[in-house]
Amino acid sequence: MKIAYFIATLLKEDGVACALLELIREAQKKGIESLVVTGWTEDKSMSSVQIIQVPSVKFPLYKAYRLPLPGVRGFEKKLDEFQPDIIHIHSPDTIAWAALKYAKKRHIPIIATYHTDFGRYLAYYHLSFLRPVVWSALRRLYKQMRFVTTPSQLISDELIGHGILNIRTIFHGGIDFTQFGSSFRSSEWRNKILKGKNKTILLCVCRLTWEKDLQILAQTYNLLKKNRDDFAMVIAGDGPVRKKLESLMPGAIFLGHLEGSEFAKVYASCDIFLFPSTTETFGRVTIEAMASGLVPVVADAGGSKSLVENGKTGFLARPKDPQDTYEKVSILLNDPQLRKRMRNASLNFVKDFTWGRVFEDFLQIYSKCLPDKEDLN
Repeated sequence: MKIAYFIATLLKEDGVACALLELIREAQKKGIESLVVTGWTEDKSMSSVQIIQVPSVKFPLYKAYRLPLPGVRGFEKKLDEFQPDIIHIHSPDTIAWAALKYAKKRHIPIIATYHTDFGRYLAYYHLSFLRPVVWSALRRLYKQMRFVTTPSQLISDELIGHGILNIRTIFHGGIDFTQFGSSFRSSEWRNKILKGKNKTILLCVCRLTWEKDLQILAQTYNLLKKNRDDFAMVIAGDGPVRKKLESLMPGAIFLGHLEGSEFAKVYASCDIFLFPSTTETFGRVTIEAMASGLVPVVADAGGSKSLVENGKTGFLARPKDPQDTYEKVSILLNDPQLRKRMRNASLNFVKDFTWGRVFEDFLQIYSKCLPDKEDLN
């Protein structure tokens, strides 16, 4: 079996790209061939399979992203040589329409995965008036897919409400437990951050863009800073608003982009995961934090909402409400025993979130697309 994955941009900081690369690794374990078609990749060594890079232009609202130029000419010949059995798109932009054109011409099954809530993103760029146009385009694209997979029933219901009915709900995120876990906790790293003081460490991990509700993060941090001095705030990740966010959060520690063992150590060496984003369709960083032994305080919205059981595995804060977020974090800061109970419950909750399980679910989707029902294993 051969799968061609399409994604507009392959970035290290991007959760969609990370999820795609994990799926490819699981496919390789099963002897399934894959390749990636993209408009731009930050580093080709990110992928263990062939990358077909097509001409692209910078996306004006976020210059780290690139939009592939329309049409199939940039990949058609190489993809013909590969002869894919399935086409799987991961971004609903120009590259998706090109993939659809190619699939139709060659009668290849095509599916899509809904990763990004573009409709909600528009508000952060003062473009909310374009929501009807965006949803119209998404409907036209997704209705031509064999299936559209979503990471939660909440997101499925939203797409159904917009008239997209060919939905399959499966988790899109897993955890590599050789890379994330509480065993990576480092007293040395904590001492470096806390300078020997006995404090609780709050962590936020994300791409530093406003659509992650980083204004709410900054306001929550400043409320905490105003009222107490028993915590440190650490932010891992990079992005276009980093400098502005640093000015809004004096005293917070910005680590930039992290990878590998250093990333695992940072996760596991912190105590509370603070993530106010309301635009997540899944929330990969939330389950990574939970697997690393952190107690999450996340927005009661989007994909994060489906990952945290309020009061048991963490807290759900009212969306875009820094006061409520502050109060939820304060409860955890004030009660180490509650934090310990929630930590144990979180670790138990995420123990079955493996990438192998995620890929098995996708294999079931692929099998429904193939007319000859070939043996996928």
